[in-house]
Amino acid sequence: MKKFFFVYFFSCFSLIFGQKISMHGFTKIDSSNIDSFVTYLGKELKTKYKEKEKALYYDNLFRINLVNGNLDSSLAELDSVRSVYMKSNPIAAKAVGTQFEVYIKTAKRVGPGKNFNAIYEEEFRKKYDALPFRSQIQLPQYFSYGSAFLTKGIYDILAKNAHKDSIEIADALQILKKYNIRTVAEKSFDLGAALIKKIEKEEFTVYDSIKITAKDGGILSLSVILNNKNKKPENTILVNTIYSDKDNINDAKEFAINGYVGVILNTRGKYLSTNNIEPFEHDGNDINDAIDWIIKQPWSNGKIGMVGGSYLGFSQWAASKKLHPALKTIVPQASVGVGTMDFPMNNNVFAPYSLRWLNYVMNSKMTDYADYNDTKKWNSIYKKWYQSGLPFKKLDSISGKPNTIFQRWLTHPAYDQYWRSMTPDQKEFSKINIPVLTITGYYDSDQLGALYYLKKHYQSNKKAEHYLVIGPYDHSGAQGYVKSELKGYKIDPVANIDINKLSIDWFDYVLKGKQKPLLLKNKINYQVMGTNQWKTVNSIEDFNENRQKLYVQNNANTLSLSDTKTKDKGFSTLTVDLKDRTDADLLLEQKNDIVNKTVYTKNNLVFSTSAFDAPFEISGNFSGTLVFSINKKDVDIAANLYELTSDGKYFLLSTYLGRASYNKDNEKRHLLVPGKKEKLVISNNEFVSKKIEKGSKLVLLLGVSKTPYWEVNYGTGKQVSDESVNDAKDPVEIKFYNDSFIEIPITQK
Repeated sequence: MKKFFFVYFFSCFSLIFGQKISMHGFTKIDSSNIDSFVTYLGKELKTKYKEKEKALYYDNLFRINLVNGNLDSSLAELDSVRSVYMKSNPIAAKAVGTQFEVYIKTAKRVGPGKNFNAIYEEEFRKKYDALPFRSQIQLPQYFSYGSAFLTKGIYDILAKNAHKDSIEIADALQILKKYNIRTVAEKSFDLGAALIKKIEKEEFTVYDSIKITAKDGGILSLSVILNNKNKKPENTILVNTIYSDKDNINDAKEFAINGYVGVILNTRGKYLSTNNIEPFEHDGNDINDAIDWIIKQPWSNGKIGMVGGSYLGFSQWAASKKLHPALKTIVPQASVGVGTMDFPMNNNVFAPYSLRWLNYVMNSKMTDYADYNDTKKWNSIYKKWYQSGLPFKKLDSISGKPNTIFQRWLTHPAYDQYWRSMTPDQKEFSKINIPVLTITGYYDSDQLGALYYLKKHYQSNKKAEHYLVIGPYDHSGAQGYVKSELKGYKIDPVANIDINKLSIDWFDYVLKGKQKPLLLKNKINYQVMGTNQWKTVNSIEDFNENRQKLYVQNNANTLSLSDTKTKDKGFSTLTVDLKDRTDADLLLEQKNDIVNKTVYTKNNLVFSTSAFDAPFEISGNFSGTLVFSINKKDVDIAANLYELTSDGKYFLLSTYLGRASYNKDNEKRHLLVPGKKEKLVISNNEFVSKKIEKGSKLVLLLGVSKTPYWEVNYGTGKQVSDESVNDAKDPVEIKFYNDSFIEIPITQK
């Protein structure tokens, strides 16, 4: 669960230079004449303000009209601001500016002998009732303000212009903005904030400080939200979260408004729990203990569903390890594949991000957004570690805050019993006979985990009722925050679905016997990028039926992906100096976009097909077998697959990263023999579906991982987290032989 703030409306300001407004006649501006000065600015800006960017123009024009008393025009411009964002984020767009709209409509009605507060409440309730619930829950952010802060902001700008005879239009707009907010806030924000609390108290009963004791003595902290209109026991939707936050209650309110009881269970150690925070280790048992408690409550009818993404998705599978009879369905979104699948390792390669995440959830009983969102800080930590060449296990010390869980994880570089104990094994998967809806995205950082659970479930239980929805979504998109433009790629309109509604519709289907969601036409439902259509198949294995083999080869020093195997038994050689750390800044500055004009090729070989003479569809996971030899005992191999379009843009399709010594068995390490031919099978990489256009090429970047964003494998055979740059010695020399190949899942030529 993530918080979304529609900040543009309040944070934008016009960057207009060279245009000025005379301040002649205002030799000194203070509290005695600030009102008349702002009125003057409003009249001047009405004729002088110009702006090309639509949203910014409407926003500022709205403020100008408000100062000028043109209330109808101000409301019209506010609607124009919303219209700009209605397609990309309708929920936020409908809520934005509510505090101004209600105030203006009240001001239009207030006259002699009329009660401002009474009229304000009428207008507020009218607006509140017209908003969808997910817009309603965003309203509190719009009714908080700091009067002193706004006043200081106004006079700081005036002080900057004190000895000038004119003021820049950009500064004038900022004064108007702060003045508007302060004026409306002082007259109405306290009223609005109080009404939100009053209405919510009318609609819901909230228990936010429940503590129960788990069977092993651990303390669990829960919140329960009841819809006051429900007079009989109802189904419960349970969310288990490690991201403790007062705002989580809004998610539970959405369940309540849709006819369910909403329950938030905080991971052991979080919120009001007095235990240590030990991510992933207790969730399965704790959730089942919480379910035992829930079904004994008078508001419970004994049937429970679970939903949530990322860690919350993992926790549903943890609970399913010992499936409680009352748990009737789960909706895991973007589920963490804990262990070697995708977090804290990707195919046995640790990510420094894991330490950032641990601080995010372990710094306090709540969630440390400030630390987590400080990308500059964390990149500097990654850079310091990378440039120092110190062992990976020193990363937490370098950060200035040692972490016992981070160190614990590093002692489990294989998929051993520590990780296996957290999620179902084959026998346990076979007993999961409840309906499941998995949601993930092509660019979801936890897609590998989401699909791991789906595949294991079907392998162990052939009759599993397990549905998949997958499309052009990133990690947050798969959890309901779908972006119309994702990292440079404008998604097809049909992909812009309401995942929150889909989840509620699923619960209605399973728990209330209503119609199955229309999107779920078959077990596997996927959106083909570039076609504006959804497709379905009955099994994830269907994507393996038609695969095109492309050989990774070097012919006369020309690197290619060819559907014809060459008779040349040669190879392509790559040399990587692991001691070289001069590339830190360049690596950290690389954009993580889907569509790029260039790609970073250092430490990689680049193989390409010829241009295709007809379009076709790729749907599924690319796979392959790399035949190679190396002068080290181990190596981390990376492979990125792109579509290079006819206009020269690289469209990222899928990536692979894996530690060669664990390729045969992720539970046990098998070191390489230097100089001997080895084989590495590409698997556990991202699923993708896209139409490949006529004139495009497929491009494979194949190389050795060396970056501040991943643990560095020096190839000595020691535990990698213990290795340092002193172990680098000779550069890595790896040879990829011409009988290496990848296989592309071709659905339609």
